[in-house]
Amino acid sequence: MKLEGKIAAVTGGGAGIGEGIVRCLAEEGADVAVIDIVEKNAAASAAMAAEMGRRSLAVTASATDKQQVDGAIEKILETFGRIDILVNNVGGESKYYYEEQGKDYSEEKEWDDTIRLNLKSTVLMSRGVAPHLIKQKSGKIVNIASIAGRPLSGGGGRPTGDDISPERAAMLGPMAGYAVGKAGVLQFTRMFALQLAPFNINVNCICPGVLYTPLYERSAPRRKESTPGTENLSPREYFDKYVVAQVPMKREQTPEDIGRAVVFFTSEDAKNITGQFINVDGGMVA
Repeated sequence: MKLEGKIAAVTGGGAGIGEGIVRCLAEEGADVAVIDIVEKNAAASAAMAAEMGRRSLAVTASATDKQQVDGAIEKILETFGRIDILVNNVGGESKYYYEEQGKDYSEEKEWDDTIRLNLKSTVLMSRGVAPHLIKQKSGKIVNIASIAGRPLSGGGGRPTGDDISPERAAMLGPMAGYAVGKAGVLQFTRMFALQLAPFNINVNCICPGVLYTPLYERSAPRRKESTPGTENLSPREYFDKYVVAQVPMKREQTPEDIGRAVVFFTSEDAKNITGQFINVDGGMVA
């Protein structure tokens, strides 16, 4: 096993991509602390790792709040004595986390929340864990960004009005804050990798493509509103017709696809790789 004896902390590890990452880390021998804002999700994911024979810990905390971040890190260190791996997985379009039914949710508020959710969470967790990694002169940080934070192509080049898909065209406006936040994660990865390289710490980034997760299912109604003629499609049908169809390899990605990439970056196989990005997207940003 590639990660036997290592202690990993995964933010947003209770569902979707985060749960897949926890599973793959545990399969490779890592003990795992699952940090999630939803207590039952954190507990379920930690229980899964325990059933696989790993030590595990569920921590209920928001990665966007410094006080809660510091408390989560302290709890992990008290339990395991060290942290070897940090996976910054928290992120998404803030509307599906923070919007309240019947209350105004302005575009400005959505931008603020989206940047906080995607970029600030990564910065707070990374800076909170870094002193401990520096002290032990080793460690791995993996940030989960998105292909939305990279230049998107439409058949080999930048998309035009003629070749851009309906799904992509419909979501360019609402997803702008998300794309900018994830682009910030990419740049932070570069900068932090250079800062930590002298201390034998690797910082890398994974850009997932399209995955059908609980968060995507919640977002489907908004996406369908922006795509005429989709009223009678279920979220899954919409995803298959308008999202998977864009993937050159004609198949969706899975949380375990992302988890296996995390295992690579956190293993000794990648000991001389830092400040880099991997697209796990079936060729969407080729």
